[in-house]
Amino acid sequence: MKADLVLKSKAIFNGRDKKVFSGAVAIRGNQILCAGEAAEELIGADTRVIDCGDKLVMPAFVDAHTHYFSGAISSSDHMCTEISQSQSEEECAEMIRQYALAHPDEKRIRGMGWFPANWQDAPLPTKASLDAAVPDRPVYLLAADAHTCWLNSKALAEAGITPDMKPKSGSVGVDEEGRMTGLLFEPEAYKPAMDKIMDIEPEIMKEINRDFIAGLNACGITSASEMMGDDYDAATYKKYDSIMRLEEDDELTLRLHIFGRMDGYTDFTKALDMQKRYASEKLRFSGVKGFIDGVTSTFTGLLLEPYADKPETCGIGVPLASWEDNKRYVTAANSYGLPVRLHCIADGSVRMALDLFQASIEKNGRHGLRNTVEHIETIHPDDIPRFAQLDVIPSMQPYHLTLDFNEKIRRVGEERCRWEWPHKTILNHGGQLAFGTDYPVVEYNPFPNIYSAVTRCDDDGNPTGVNPQECIGLDDTLIAYTSGAARAYSRDDIGVLEEGKLADVIVVDRNLFAIDPMEIKDAAVEMTIMDGKIVFER
Repeated sequence: MKADLVLKSKAIFNGRDKKVFSGAVAIRGNQILCAGEAAEELIGADTRVIDCGDKLVMPAFVDAHTHYFSGAISSSDHMCTEISQSQSEEECAEMIRQYALAHPDEKRIRGMGWFPANWQDAPLPTKASLDAAVPDRPVYLLAADAHTCWLNSKALAEAGITPDMKPKSGSVGVDEEGRMTGLLFEPEAYKPAMDKIMDIEPEIMKEINRDFIAGLNACGITSASEMMGDDYDAATYKKYDSIMRLEEDDELTLRLHIFGRMDGYTDFTKALDMQKRYASEKLRFSGVKGFIDGVTSTFTGLLLEPYADKPETCGIGVPLASWEDNKRYVTAANSYGLPVRLHCIADGSVRMALDLFQASIEKNGRHGLRNTVEHIETIHPDDIPRFAQLDVIPSMQPYHLTLDFNEKIRRVGEERCRWEWPHKTILNHGGQLAFGTDYPVVEYNPFPNIYSAVTRCDDDGNPTGVNPQECIGLDDTLIAYTSGAARAYSRDDIGVLEEGKLADVIVVDRNLFAIDPMEIKDAAVEMTIMDGKIVFER
């Protein structure tokens, strides 16, 4: 059997081994026939041969944690992302005013990226500044960490937000007199606002999807996810059916993994129904997502010990559900055969998650499901060996250390920051990392993320954090971004260049193993192959 396509290179990284080799990758149909010197023997008269020279050939990137739909809108002109550069509430409001003036046809104004850490620890914003900037249309602004939503009065009214609302988790911000501030804390509380953000005409959404997927492909990404943990309602089916139609029309060049809602459920029949509907190689329901805590920037991350700059609390309003309730949810989900992914920012929530997964094993036995802990921005060192012991995947986003701007030093103190984003120590204790971006929290381009993990430096080359010893090698980083991330999606058919795997392959414009690590962030993808077809070529 001869190959349809052969990529030759002096630098091939297969996503499993820790070194590159010279040879070729042979592809037939949508599968890899061979990766190695023997691949050249599969060249036939009709085989297309591409000589990549010294450029790196490797598995396509698997982003282990993305928010597909909010990310798709963020990447379009229908959302203002310039506010990520704002240095104050006033500047952010002015950016939104200018955006509204430039987009008179948008019936509601959407934005994402404002972040308290960028505002020199100024007080949290209020609706007053947005009311002044855009008095005539609803304004919905997601924070960069996607755990707080800032609305003007028009948006509060349109979304039906009232000060007496009691979400199952999170809260509606009110002032001392009980009046709404315009802030909604945590996804459960801002779901009505998110429904409005996502309310886009089908034809516009179709173009947004196409453009977004093309952007992902151009960065070498062929696998991503929707990690919002959406409920099993008509609005959720509507979103995924739009992706299903792309697949039916042979326009889907992305493997999208759905994670439904865990919180509040012990009967996961609805999840299994969704799993039956979305079960292809490109669009599949892969498990459920829960939230233990929020984020340290608004003191909703759950710590084991009090905040350094707010010593009266270990976290406001967290955990978002009680230990007993979370135990019922996690154990039940695993009993239905569903992997569980838990949002855990701080050391208290990470410990709770590991305890929950241990309780599930005690109830369900060694089920073999690939449960994950998401983010792990801080952790107690005693809990680091437990990932390997419990076979739980640490799913992390290295560039978030840069995004953090050393905020954790203020929040938890320098001593505890020794254990922020501890990639190296987790690997040394047998944990198998899965890397992603949490897009649209940070850009989906993998190379800044890879650079961050390898150098622990910001974009200007300055050290980030207080623990440079937690940098890891390029080999371990790429494994975390390919086969490691594939494990988080419970997939063994992607992320590796070897016989029988699906042919998702990229060509990078340089051999990352032969350059100064400081240059990694400047690398780019020259070609992306998905399912054996070239879907991007620079």
